[in-house]
Amino acid sequence: MKKLVIIPGGFHPFHAGHKALYDAAVEAFPNSEIYIAATADTSTRPFPFAVKEKLARLAGIPPHRFIQVKSPFQAMEITQHFDPDNTQLIFVRSEKDRGIKPMPDQIKKDGTPGYLKSFKRNQREPMSKSGYMAYLPVVTFGPGMTSGTEIRNKWPEMSLRQKADLVQQLYPATDNNERLIGNVMAMLDTVMGAQEQKPVDEATVVNDPEAGLQIRPTGGFGTWDEKSLVSSLARQLSELAEKIRNRDYRGVEWLLYNSGAIKAKVEALARLQDFQAKQGRRRIGKGREIDIGESDYLDE
Repeated sequence: MKKLVIIPGGFHPFHAGHKALYDAAVEAFPNSEIYIAATADTSTRPFPFAVKEKLARLAGIPPHRFIQVKSPFQAMEITQHFDPDNTQLIFVRSEKDRGIKPMPDQIKKDGTPGYLKSFKRNQREPMSKSGYMAYLPVVTFGPGMTSGTEIRNKWPEMSLRQKADLVQQLYPATDNNERLIGNVMAMLDTVMGAQEQKPVDEATVVNDPEAGLQIRPTGGFGTWDEKSLVSSLARQLSELAEKIRNRDYRGVEWLLYNSGAIKAKVEALARLQDFQAKQGRRRIGKGREIDIGESDYLDE
């Protein structure tokens, strides 16, 4: 008997956690036909099917495995292509959805068992008689997230840098591709909204007791010593020059204006130079953090 595995859901948005569930289903049910069933319904959630489909592809789902359906837990658009008397139907959900309708092992009003049953390895009824529900472990993604709801709630409050980092975690195909990252950010901004970015604090320097003098550019671009920050900036400027030569002007625009990394790193190094000129030979106390631009650089 064939096995048909369907992962139903809303996918608002589709993300790395869903891809991890798909991968877990592939491992748990080898030699099975595995599909993801998604609706185009936007009455209660914001993502249209076309956007879900693009995000699923970026997350690594084969296009022919991501199917638009009217009802995910019926998925007639998928099941109609299989022999109902020779196919076992298994719905796969995340463990966090256990207890959320529809649930298996329910009793109908007339006292007869419902269609959905909890999946067990020794069960072999075809989908003409029963469907099965299997739950697989929850997988965290991004900064400790476990659901699309968390993404929707946090996205409008994120900085550009945080959004870019999250996009790369959610959709591996975007990794280090500034143009694609920018396109996905714009797509998510359109659907989930984006608030005006608040002014950020000055770049800072800190005398780390173990690593020595460290620089933190504005905008959440990490912590660096001067040498590593210069090397990082040089690499990005080389990439910028390459994009100009290749006439990738959208990529140039992203690096210069949307990403903000080059601007933040240049400003941090310039302010560091100013700071060092003012500070002279005076040392910063261990562990002390100073906004570059302060006028009162004092010894401790």
